[in-house]
Amino acid sequence: MTSEREMRKHQEESLYENIFAQEMLKANKLNDYLQYLAVTNEKAKSGMTAEEIDAVTKRAQESAKNYDN
Repeated sequence: MTSEREMRKHQEESLYENIFAQEMLKANKLNDYLQYLAVTNEKAKSGMTAEEIDAVTKRAQESAKNYDN
């Protein structure tokens, strides 16, 4: 069961990442943000199986298809 402290930490990290993304995009730092994402993606994979990573990747790719240019 997740403790309140763990839940608040997760919530804070999610909010930070969202605001950071918005600020990087507003500042037209797309390439820098893509580089940041590449590094954080590798960190996020730690402890996950290849099957879990593939499942998350496929879900994210499907979600991205829902946005029109």
